Amino acid sequence: MNLRESLRISWRSIRSHKLRSTLTTLGVIIGVAAVITFMVLGSGFSQSIVGDIEADQEPVMTVHTQTEPEDGFGIMPVDTPIYTETDIEELEEVDGIEFVAPDGSLDLVQTSADDEQVTGVIDAHATTADRFEHGSLVDGETFSGDDEVVINEQTSQLFEENLSTDDELTLTFEDGESTTVTVSGVVEAELGDQMPPQLFLPVDPYYTTTVETPDGDEERAYPSLEMRAESIDDVDDAQNSVIDYLESDSHAAELKQSDDEIQVQTVEDAIDQFMDLVDQLTVFIGAVAGIALVVGSIGIANIMIVSVTERTREIGIMKAVGATKRDVMQLFLVESVILGMIGALVGVGLGLAIGYLGVNFLEWPMAYPIDWIGIAIAMGVGVGVVSGLYPAWRAARVDPIEALRHE
Repeated sequence: MNLRESLRISWRSIRSHKLRSTLTTLGVIIGVAAVITFMVLGSGFSQSIVGDIEADQEPVMTVHTQTEPEDGFGIMPVDTPIYTETDIEELEEVDGIEFVAPDGSLDLVQTSADDEQVTGVIDAHATTADRFEHGSLVDGETFSGDDEVVINEQTSQLFEENLSTDDELTLTFEDGESTTVTVSGVVEAELGDQMPPQLFLPVDPYYTTTVETPDGDEERAYPSLEMRAESIDDVDDAQNSVIDYLESDSHAAELKQSDDEIQVQTVEDAIDQFMDLVDQLTVFIGAVAGIALVVGSIGIANIMIVSVTERTREIGIMKAVGATKRDVMQLFLVESVILGMIGALVGVGLGLAIGYLGVNFLEWPMAYPIDWIGIAIAMGVGVGVVSGLYPAWRAARVDPIEALRHE
């Protein structure tokens, strides 16, 4: 029996039991649709974030400390202040570096504007004015005194009436101290809507954290730094020079814990790290969706075994007129592969439709995961082959004499 004849007989059998065939493929449809939906949403999310970052790509680098958690996977940021004022002065002398801005957290507990108060939502940072003098402000200018503050777009939209320059804010810190400051500028939100509300104050007089340096002096120290190269072309050389200093001659190299690692990260590095995280999530989601495919595989195998029992007499007639064991195996394998392929194709279409609705609702760009569509169809065919092997082998072993006596 040639393959074309097997396809014709298998398709006729599937069409004669439309409802049963539909329910059989439902498990594969759900599994494949789940994979494709999550891939579309994941790709749309990635493109949304990466697009925001690349659109505003600047020769900016961040310095921070991270470590590997004892249990679990991934990385964990370390907030220990190890980058001293001496380190900042030395880094400012590195060739290609335009400025180095410290970044220290402040314990802000409440922010008030007119009669409206916000508690525990806004992240407060102490830094220097250099950080905002290179085009990241969308309104106003950077602070020039200790009674001024720069806010990001999320903070400006946090109150009922959006904040703008010259508005006054009353800040209350964890130690009970309060101060009134004026908004001097609004900075563009980094990473789009994913960033929390933030405000930025000058280091003096708000940031007071100090450490004892390896030289025996008491100096102000910060958990992270932000620096800018003179141009995009200078980023790589400047990054290497900064790494060389921080890992060898800096106070930070001696103040950090042995398991901690100093990271000097460019925008490109941040994108690569983000994509690695998305890839790990993709593998996890694929494993979860794979469970639905296993259930679908069992459903196809079950129905194929029932089909062998129902068609025992037909198998006997086929063998009586000359069909071989190979012909019978081929017939049932083709039928299970068709069921798996139909499930995969319908699942791909359903997953793309749900994903399209999802990214439109979330206002992310639509992305077609071509690789995963190919993988999903291959998995559907694979499920058909695996689930059809045992029923086909069982059908091929049917004794023709006993089959012809079967009612």
